[in-house]
Amino acid sequence: MSGGRILVKREVVAARIGPYAVAAGWVLLAAAGQFALANWVARLASFTVFFPAIVAGALLGAGPGALGLGLSLALGWSYWTWTAGFAPPGSRDALDLFLIALSGALIVLIIEAYRRRQSPFSQAGLLFKAVQDIALEGMVVYRALLDRAGQVRDFEYRYANPAACAIMMNPSSDEIVGAKLLERLPLAREHAQLFLRYVRVFTTGETSETEYELGGRWFHSTAAKLGDGIVVTVQDVSVRRRGEDVQKLLLQELSHRVKNLLASVIAMANSTERGVTSTAEFRDKLSARLQALSRTHGLLMAGDWTDAAVGDVVRSTLEPHLETDAPRFRIDGPKIRVSSDVALALNMALHELATNAIKYGALSGQRGRIEIRWELHSDRPSYVLLTWRESDGPPVSTPSSRGFGTRLLERAFAATDGEVRLHFLADGLFCEMRFAGAIPNQQAVA
Repeated sequence: MSGGRILVKREVVAARIGPYAVAAGWVLLAAAGQFALANWVARLASFTVFFPAIVAGALLGAGPGALGLGLSLALGWSYWTWTAGFAPPGSRDALDLFLIALSGALIVLIIEAYRRRQSPFSQAGLLFKAVQDIALEGMVVYRALLDRAGQVRDFEYRYANPAACAIMMNPSSDEIVGAKLLERLPLAREHAQLFLRYVRVFTTGETSETEYELGGRWFHSTAAKLGDGIVVTVQDVSVRRRGEDVQKLLLQELSHRVKNLLASVIAMANSTERGVTSTAEFRDKLSARLQALSRTHGLLMAGDWTDAAVGDVVRSTLEPHLETDAPRFRIDGPKIRVSSDVALALNMALHELATNAIKYGALSGQRGRIEIRWELHSDRPSYVLLTWRESDGPPVSTPSSRGFGTRLLERAFAATDGEVRLHFLADGLFCEMRFAGAIPNQQAVA
C-alpha cells in the first residue's frame, strides 16, 4: 500500500515538474543558439532568439511560460553584459530591456488566456462536438489545481457539454469554463461523492462509478483521470429513483392489503359457519359475501386503491338487487369520497342489511321499499352520516338475540371511530351509520 502511495506521489511530482523542465530546456537551447550565432546577431537583437522558447513554455502553462521568460531575461542579460565588457547599462539599455520583458509577459498572458479558453477536445473535430451536443449524459472535464505541496486544492472547469450545463442549470458553457468547482459549489468540498471522490480519482488513477443525492435530485456519475485533470459523466436519474421508491411502496401496500383481505375472508368464513345449519346454506352465504366484497375491491382498483365515492360503493354493493328491483330503492346523497378502509367496511355493512331485508325485511315481500341517504355530518365535517330506512314490509320487532349480521354491523366502523345504530320500528328497520374518513375538498353535489 505504501509503495502505491509513493508511486502516485512520484507521478504527481513528475506531472508538476515536467512542464517546467521542458520550458527550461527550450530556453537553454535558445541560449546555445545565441552563442552559436554570436558573430551575426546584433547586441539588442540577442533577446530575439529567446522568444520562440518563451512561446513554447507558455503553451505548457502560465508557470512554465513565466519560468521561460525569467530564464531568457537572465541569460540574455548575462550575455549582453558579457559582450559589452560588463559596462553599466545606460537608460536606453534599461528601457529596451523593460520593453523586451513587457513583450514577453504579454506573450505569456495571451497564450495562457487562449489556452484556458481553448476546448481540450478542439482537435477531435466536428463529429465529437455534434455527438456531445445531442448527448443525454452530461460530461465535464476538470483541470486539477495543485498547491505547492502537490495536493489538489480545487478543480477548474475546462469543458462542459449542453447536457451537463442543463444539469448545472446554466444556459451555456461560457459561464462554466474557467470557473472553480468549490467556488461554484462550496458544499462539494464535504460531499463524499464530489470533491473528495474527484481527488481520489485524480491521485490514484482509478475510475469511480456511483449514484448520489444532491439538492433533492439523484445522479449517476462516472469519474476517470484524464491528463492533468479528470473527466466526469453525470446523468439525472431522479425519475428512475422515484419510480423505484414508488414501486417499493406499492409492493408494501399490496402485501399489507393481501394480508388484511385474507384475514377478513378467514374471519368471514368462521363467523358464517357459526350461524348456519347446513353446508348449502354456508356455501350460499359465504359466496354472497365474497361476491359483494369482490365488487367493492374492483371499485377500489379503479381508483388505485386510494378512495371511492360513497354512492359508487352503495350501488356496487346493491348491484344484484338493483338489476331486478331498482324501483324499490331510492338512493340519494352528495358526492363524497371516503378512504379504502371505510369503503370496505361500508360494503360489508350494506351487504348484511340487504341480506336481512331479503330474509326478514322490506325485500321479503312485494311492496317493500328501501331509502338510502347520506350527507356530511353537521357537527363533524370529516364524518359521513348514512341512513337505511325500510318501509311497507312485514312488521318488525326487536330480535331476542344478536346474530352474526347484527354483530358485524355494530363492529363494521369500529376501526374508523364510527358507529352503527339499529332501530326496529313498526314500519321497518331504520339504521344509522356514522363513519369517519371523508376526504376533504372533494365534495360536490351529484
